[in-house]
Amino acid sequence: MSGLLIVVTLSSCTLRNEPPRAIVIEALQSQIQTTQVSIAQSLDLQPVASAPAVSRVRVDHQEVLKVEGERFVHLEGSFDWQLPRDSVRVDSAFDLYLQRGSHGEGWSLARPAVSNGGEAQRWLLYPLGLPTS
Repeated sequence: MSGLLIVVTLSSCTLRNEPPRAIVIEALQSQIQTTQVSIAQSLDLQPVASAPAVSRVRVDHQEVLKVEGERFVHLEGSFDWQLPRDSVRVDSAFDLYLQRGSHGEGWSLARPAVSNGGEAQRWLLYPLGLPTS
């Protein structure tokens, strides 16, 4: 009986820490869009307005990390993506850090901020799963 209780407890912790597939896809789309905007700005061009198509997401490694008291879900894997009106589909690797809301209500994409020397690591958080109206 106690063995069953341990298995149920461990599996519920794992399920609670695993981001939904839609959140992972949205985080990947956000990273692509951020990169596209950065490239467009550096070339003095208009950025692509619509989100890229993301498919075939394959998570190869997942772990829960604690960094400076903050808790993150670190995901590594690969995915296919394609920009709107582009015939080329790209297969890329990814390395994502996601953070669950403090009350478990949502997820954010976490990206390390540039730090100066001895400063503690800071993270920029981008909320995911918000309505787009």
